Amino acid sequence: MSPAPQKPINPWNLPGYKAGQNVSAKVLGAEPGGYSVQLIKDGLPGFLPTEQKLKPGEEVLGQFVCVTNNRILLSSRFSSMSSMGAGQAQQTQTQWQQQTTATDGENPQDAAFRVWAQTNPRKFQLKRAIDLIMPPIEIEESMNFNIGENDLEWLITDLEGGMRTACVKATSEERLSRAAMLIYKGRCVGCIYGCKSMNETFPSEQSLHFMLSDLKLEGTKVQVYDLPEPVTLAMSALFMGYPVNRSDDLDAKSYMDYLLGWFTDKGQTACLAIQLPSAAATCLVFVHGGKYIGSFYVEDQHFSEDINYVYGLLEKDPNAVVEASILPPELTSNAVRFGYSLSMYSKTQQ
Repeated sequence: MSPAPQKPINPWNLPGYKAGQNVSAKVLGAEPGGYSVQLIKDGLPGFLPTEQKLKPGEEVLGQFVCVTNNRILLSSRFSSMSSMGAGQAQQTQTQWQQQTTATDGENPQDAAFRVWAQTNPRKFQLKRAIDLIMPPIEIEESMNFNIGENDLEWLITDLEGGMRTACVKATSEERLSRAAMLIYKGRCVGCIYGCKSMNETFPSEQSLHFMLSDLKLEGTKVQVYDLPEPVTLAMSALFMGYPVNRSDDLDAKSYMDYLLGWFTDKGQTACLAIQLPSAAATCLVFVHGGKYIGSFYVEDQHFSEDINYVYGLLEKDPNAVVEASILPPELTSNAVRFGYSLSMYSKTQQ
């Protein structure tokens, strides 16, 4: 007799669950980037992104983010329960809940994004990291100006009001800084900030604060240009996605083909970062909804829709290394308001 079909999960009616809620889960099996799990409380299916090595049957602590497509997304800020004493596990749960649980009255879509972003901070260690965000596909579509010619409020209104999917780059001679933010439907889904007086790099949220502060200086130079939505979402995986931990010995081409095949089967959106040691270069490969949509060679700022361009780079460099970041489909579903609100964050700069 075949098992009864899984009853659909109502994302708006899960008693006992809200964004940031600490939950216990049992590991079922590995997937690229993490593990399929089953919530211990009520047996609901879920996915836990993590680079930590886990075994089937192991119990772990995670945090509820949201649910869509009949599966719960958990954050990866957790520890294996088997490696913790009962007292330590309880203390960890309490600390996490105090830091990230949704507050009363908070919009559940906003809370889900906040919890995900806080527990999955990503930052870049590269010099001139803002060059990772590709330039406009058509040069004439770029708008360049000093922010003093308009103002930050005008810029935010243009981006949010127009639900624009774009890139904003800023250069401040006063602060000797460069910054770039990736915009999806008017919200920031990734930000990079570099300043001569700061040696460290920062996650997107902190970078966004610094960049908005620079955009209040009249002399800050600004460049704004639209980007295709598939490219933007794929690129946002570098900032908002989760990394895929490797345990194979495949060469770069074989590993890339394996990932592309898996992304196609699952309809995933992701970004591959290919390091090319012989040329001291980086190439980004964009996948949206399981489809290869193009690559971006960072050093010469070249975008190509031909996958053979990427294969050619790999053939020239036998020591190439491929790393992948996957954007959870839940982040672009109705369960999450994806990205940081520019108008809200700009108010903190007053």
